[in-house]
Amino acid sequence: MHKFAHLLAMGITLMALTAGAQPVGSVATPVVDNAPLKALAVQGVQSRQKLAQVINDTLFSYGELAFQEVESSRYLTALLEEHGFSVQRGVAGMPTAWVARWGQGKPVIALGSDIDALPRASQKPGVAYREPLVADAPGHGEGHNSGQAVNIVAALALKDLMQREKLPGTLLLWPGVAEELLAGKPFMVRDGVFNGVDVVLYNHVSNNLRTTWGQADGTGMLSVEYTFTGRSAHSALLPWRGRSALDAVELMNVGWNYRREHLRPEQRSHYVISNGGDQPNVVPDTASVW
Repeated sequence: MHKFAHLLAMGITLMALTAGAQPVGSVATPVVDNAPLKALAVQGVQSRQKLAQVINDTLFSYGELAFQEVESSRYLTALLEEHGFSVQRGVAGMPTAWVARWGQGKPVIALGSDIDALPRASQKPGVAYREPLVADAPGHGEGHNSGQAVNIVAALALKDLMQREKLPGTLLLWPGVAEELLAGKPFMVRDGVFNGVDVVLYNHVSNNLRTTWGQADGTGMLSVEYTFTGRSAHSALLPWRGRSALDAVELMNVGWNYRREHLRPEQRSHYVISNGGDQPNVVPDTASVW
């Protein structure tokens, strides 16, 4: 429950500060003790433990790849609408992206977490060794089934508190679409989804029940595919007439692996050959590495 409590504490503090803000030159009011409000919010989370587990398990069962999070988004948006949130679908040109809003005024607090799965990561829950539910099917190998459970339960607890205490503010929930392809968030930023947002609280599952906060690592990521062109030829009869684009891809990979020796420890570089040609007896005239 540490993640829930941390999200709630930050949200309550922001809203209390906004509600208690005074114009310049006015007499300052006493500092409000937020501890009772935080305790009420935590109670709201505890009362929704079953809902959190249901959201977690439901998203786990879908396990949809990047840009294909159709059932996951349908389930989450319907759930939020049932609890009084207004939902905008198809955000930033992505069919599975959405934004759910509740409340009005400042501060605007955005809660985000990823929802896409990984290829060939299907796994039976609760099993400590590799055992897929469906062979070669996608699955939540990085825990993207858990984050929205944290956000939604925290948001509902905070919503109840805001209504009870008449606190101003807007809650904005959003999904990390296609995070595994580094795609969704840049499109949302580009299209102004976060314009006017005061703070974004983003969560991601960790290991050993660990909880951290603050500036995260791995926020400067790039995804690039390099394509080489050559000249095709019959590999058995006239290979000397060909210029293999696959050779260029392999040479680039070898060169980059030598470069790894001189990279800082926090640098991570990975690749796959996304196009290595059609069949061995034809010299590839096009090849790509991602």
